[in-house]
Amino acid sequence: MREEYKEKAMIRLRWLVLVLMGLVIFGAYYAYDAVSPIADFIMRDMNLSRAQYGLLFSFYYLPNFIMVLIGGILLDRIGIRRAGGIFVSLCTLGVLITAFFSGLSFPFMLLGRLIYGLGSESLIITQNKVLAKWFRGKELALAFGLNLMVARLGTFAALNSAARIQALSGSWKLAIWVSAIIMFFSLALFFIYSGIDRSRDKYFLQNAFLTAEDRFVFKEIFAFRPSFWYVSLLCLTFYSAIFPFTAFSTVFLQSKFGFSAIKGGFYTSLVITGTMFFTPIFGYLVDKIGRRATLMIIGSGLLIPIYLTLALTYFPPSVAMIALGLAFSLVPAALWPAIPIMVEEKRLGTAYGLMTLIQNVGLTVFNWLAGKITDLSGGDYKNTILMFAALGSIGFFFALLLKQAARQDGNRIELPTSQAQA
Repeated sequence: MREEYKEKAMIRLRWLVLVLMGLVIFGAYYAYDAVSPIADFIMRDMNLSRAQYGLLFSFYYLPNFIMVLIGGILLDRIGIRRAGGIFVSLCTLGVLITAFFSGLSFPFMLLGRLIYGLGSESLIITQNKVLAKWFRGKELALAFGLNLMVARLGTFAALNSAARIQALSGSWKLAIWVSAIIMFFSLALFFIYSGIDRSRDKYFLQNAFLTAEDRFVFKEIFAFRPSFWYVSLLCLTFYSAIFPFTAFSTVFLQSKFGFSAIKGGFYTSLVITGTMFFTPIFGYLVDKIGRRATLMIIGSGLLIPIYLTLALTYFPPSVAMIALGLAFSLVPAALWPAIPIMVEEKRLGTAYGLMTLIQNVGLTVFNWLAGKITDLSGGDYKNTILMFAALGSIGFFFALLLKQAARQDGNRIELPTSQAQA
């Protein structure tokens, strides 16, 4: 009876793990987005072009052409605790370097963003494997949805606080230092999680609930099914249509609609507000009814009218930004929990790493390209927003291909979580 109680207590710990990992990723997301609302101040104070400012995001993604795959393999090779500890430490070091050299040296700011990027994307992969480990066959999509909600709260907080910190203090550099402090707390929380995870593994090993896993072999990457590759390409186009837009959206709203930096940041945060409300709801829905490929088709298709409205009309942007938040909830709620259904656990870190590598190829290119197109257009964002609409169309096509491939694979990703991971 006592052992049964201990087992149930260990299983219930998954909700504490969810909170801790959500707060860890909160810090990583806050640090990423803290520069967006103060873009105008950074460019003016450091005499940067829009394309140069875009490098603050491109340098974040640049190392992840390779690092996310290495990070995923490390997760599968040396385990979540050791690999994750490396990643969160890199994040903290990178944000500290960026903060220290803010206003002093743009190349060193870029170096800080690069080191931060080395750790951050792999830390997100770590989070995905943590959730897949603790919530397998249970509330997997709901756990992903709740975790994304807390992560987006980090973005929401950054978009609504950075410009206010600058306005109150008169220093945009202080806003970046705040992100460094928050990232330091994320570092501490990860090591608290590591202690819990160590206790959990020790308990289940002692009670013969765990068995040794087969060692991952690199060549097994080539065994991934077509459905995995379609999801990865959808991930590339979808996120390339979202994150570069939010990086420039505050300045875009200032330029087209005459908003202040604070108001522009608030409207951009509506996208994130939508994800905070809708992602857990869609996650719960995915667990109950499945239909992951179908929901990805709907979510990616929504991007097309949203960006066409922003590019070609002066319709109040609040509706488009909320709708974008809806799409940004729908696709991730279905996309990320689909991978543990497609890929066996020993390959999971590598699969997420490879998927994130493909995603970051797009983000590195399109963050820079968004700034370049705007510069070539004389500061007009119309052609840039139309580029995002085109990416939405391509993503919609990959979602259709995924739906077709899912049928050939027995439609497992269309099943409820309890059946799909039975």
